Amino acid sequence: MAIRKTESGWKVDIQPGGRSGLKRYRKTFQTKAEALAYEAFIRRKYIEGEPWGLKKKDQTRLSELIDLWFSLHGKQLKDTENRLRILKGTCERLGDPLAVDLSPSMFTRYRATRLTSVKPNTVNHEQAYLSAVYGTLVKFGEWKHGNPLAGLPKIKHDEAELSWLNHEQIQRLLSHMDEMRNKDAALITRLCLSTGARWSEAENLKRSHVLPGRVHFVGTKSRRNRFVPISPDLEQDLRRRLNKGPFDSSYNTFTTALTKAEIDLPRGQRTHVLRHTFASHFVMNGGNILTLQKILGHSDIKMTMRYAHLAPEHLNEAVRMNPISKMT
Repeated sequence: MAIRKTESGWKVDIQPGGRSGLKRYRKTFQTKAEALAYEAFIRRKYIEGEPWGLKKKDQTRLSELIDLWFSLHGKQLKDTENRLRILKGTCERLGDPLAVDLSPSMFTRYRATRLTSVKPNTVNHEQAYLSAVYGTLVKFGEWKHGNPLAGLPKIKHDEAELSWLNHEQIQRLLSHMDEMRNKDAALITRLCLSTGARWSEAENLKRSHVLPGRVHFVGTKSRRNRFVPISPDLEQDLRRRLNKGPFDSSYNTFTTALTKAEIDLPRGQRTHVLRHTFASHFVMNGGNILTLQKILGHSDIKMTMRYAHLAPEHLNEAVRMNPISKMT
C-alpha cells in the first residue's frame, strides 16, 4: 500500500515504476491529505518522464542563446548585422537544437554537409562565431554548461591569393571611371590606392577628417583611428569635393568600372583589391612592413606579413642565398 497510518503520521511508501523503478520514495506527513498530495505529485512526475530527484535538462534553444549573446554583447560589435545573420543561418541549418545538445560531433557532421555548397573559410567563420557565443556567455556567467566547440579544430585550407592591380590596370580603371556619371568613385578609388583604406572607410570620410597633409580615418573595423599622410593634390581634391557634402554611394560604380576595364578578379576579391594594391606596391617599393602595419591598422602583424614576400630584398635573397649560389 502506498499510504498507511503509522504512530508518527501518514507514511508514503511508493516506487512509481514498480521493481524496475529508478527510486523508491518514503516520506511521512501529519495529515492524510498531505500524503495523498505527495503521492499524486510523484506519480505525475513519473508519467511526465521527470523522476523526482533528477535535475531537469536545460531547455534553452540555440536561437535563444544567440539572442541572449546579441543583447549582452553582439550588438556592440562593428559587424553586428552580418554576424547575427550568419549565426541565425547556422542555427537554422542545425535545426535549432537545445543549446546543451550541441556537441563537436553534431557540428562536425553539419560542416561536412555544409562543405558541399560553401568554401572551408565560410564554415570556419560559422564555427568561430558560434563558439564565441558560448565562450562569451560562459565568461559573463550566463551559461554554465561550457563551450562545446572550444576544442574543435578548424578546417585547414589553402590561403587565398591576394589580388592586386598593376600600373596599367590602375590607369585603365581610372580612365573608365572618368567617363562615368558618378565622379565620386574615381576620387574614392584614388584615396584607397593612396592610403590603403577600406572602401567603406574612404567613402565615409568627412570634411573634418581631411587635415593638413593627412587624412583621419575613424570608425574603422579594428575600432582604432588612423592618420595616413596624403599628397597635396589629393588633399586639395578631397577638400574641394567634401566642402559640398559627403560622398555619394559609389561602390556599384566602382564594380561597373572594373568590368568595363576587363579586370577579372577571384571571387570575393573586389572589396579589398584597392587595399591589397596599396599594400603590395608599398612593399615592392621598399616600404617597411611595420610601417605598413600601422597604415593598414592591422592589430596582428601576421595579417601584414602576407605582403612580405613582395619585398625586393626578399626576392634578392632568394637569388643570393639559395643552396647552389656558392657553387657557381
